[in-house]
Amino acid sequence: MPFPPLRWSLFLALVCLLVPGLAPGADVKRKRAKTATAKHLVALPGGKSLRRDAAASFLRMATAARGDGIGLWVTSGYRTRREQRLLYERYRKGLGPKAARPGRSNHQRGLAVDVVVGDEESPTYRWLAANACRHGFRRTVPSEPWHWEYRPRTTRAPAPGTDCAGQPLPSEEPPRTATKDLSS
Repeated sequence: MPFPPLRWSLFLALVCLLVPGLAPGADVKRKRAKTATAKHLVALPGGKSLRRDAAASFLRMATAARGDGIGLWVTSGYRTRREQRLLYERYRKGLGPKAARPGRSNHQRGLAVDVVVGDEESPTYRWLAANACRHGFRRTVPSEPWHWEYRPRTTRAPAPGTDCAGQPLPSEEPPRTATKDLSS
């Protein structure tokens, strides 16, 4: 006597649950977001930390900004799961600013940095918008102009002759030399 379709599907579901690797998509390994560990973190000036590669890039970016007269002050970098949970609980109670759920924040991975920028019209924000992509950073939360994440693989370099915001670069004109009026 053959199995009716319902019994057959229940039998297959049971086999898939009991035998690892037979379930649909079982051969696909799921990537779990990793949190940074102490050996991967580097302290920035001011005491905040980032993952080693993000910190190196941020320090290069801060040096470039300083050369243009802009200071980049970090208010938040790496956060432990506990710190993220506390921030998220405060946010849910209406007692703090927006915060991601624990495990979903790139602060826990040591890749996100919050920078004192003021508003979107401030010189610091305008400098970041124009230059951060050159260092692998980009703004990822539209409602947070201070939040920048290190994503070098997916952050596009600016087009030739433009900055990261797509604005044309100032042209470098050669200095003018004084010429004598020979008509007199």
